[in-house]
Amino acid sequence: MSLAEKDSVEPVRYRNQATQRVLSVLGAFAGHPGSRGVSEVARALGMNKNMAYRALATLTAEGYLTRDVSGERYQIGPRLLAYAVGAANESDIVALSRPVLEGLHQLTGESVYLSIIVGRNRVTVDDIQGQGSRVLRSPRGSPVPLHCTKMSRVLLAHLSDPEIAEYLAVAAPLQRPNRFPDPPSETTNGVWDDVRSIRAVPHVLWRNPQNASAAYAIFPVRDGAGRAHAIVTVGGPRERFDLKEIEAALPRMRAILEPLEREARLFPAPPFVVNA
Repeated sequence: MSLAEKDSVEPVRYRNQATQRVLSVLGAFAGHPGSRGVSEVARALGMNKNMAYRALATLTAEGYLTRDVSGERYQIGPRLLAYAVGAANESDIVALSRPVLEGLHQLTGESVYLSIIVGRNRVTVDDIQGQGSRVLRSPRGSPVPLHCTKMSRVLLAHLSDPEIAEYLAVAAPLQRPNRFPDPPSETTNGVWDDVRSIRAVPHVLWRNPQNASAAYAIFPVRDGAGRAHAIVTVGGPRERFDLKEIEAALPRMRAILEPLEREARLFPAPPFVVNA
């Protein structure tokens, strides 16, 4: 065999087994939006738990995977998302947010929602419902205009001023699409006033004026430029989850949200296309 022939064959023969295991473990998360445990990964790939654990630890240290809120399971990490095509898509933020929704629901026992901008609307793309009385009136997947309801305006507020102005021009005349009053949604000045108040705080605590029994905490999930990928909302009936209970739980809620907020800053929120 000539030297040239040997050179062409040798790279195919040589394989670093540790590297192969790491890549195999990373591949086990492709197309898998949820979290996976060490035993689950080991079974799926036919390797022992120690090998799977070492590969998971390597990928986590490099940011390709991250631990979920339990600390025991793994999910896709921010470095993989940073290699995406320049922006996060809906499935990215849903996959990243699901463990946080589960943690907030476990903490509060209340309903938890993940909402994003789709076109000129807010759309809830994931939720976990609390037991007993529920507070969300628009079901998952139903569009709500960005100027209508406090939840929608939290998403709107984290667009740029020119984008908000463009949206308001296209959405005019501003109307509330149901019978309940929502004064900030009814005029351009009202929307801008609410946008400024939302921007002045890190999160929004709110009592729904259409339903005296409902209270909410609304958390924007922002990228490094302050634009919102999504909002996470926790809501429940005021007899068990009023503002006093929300404020008492805020430090623990913020601790659950912190990993998601940190990761979301590493990749840009999707562009806003008002005519989409």
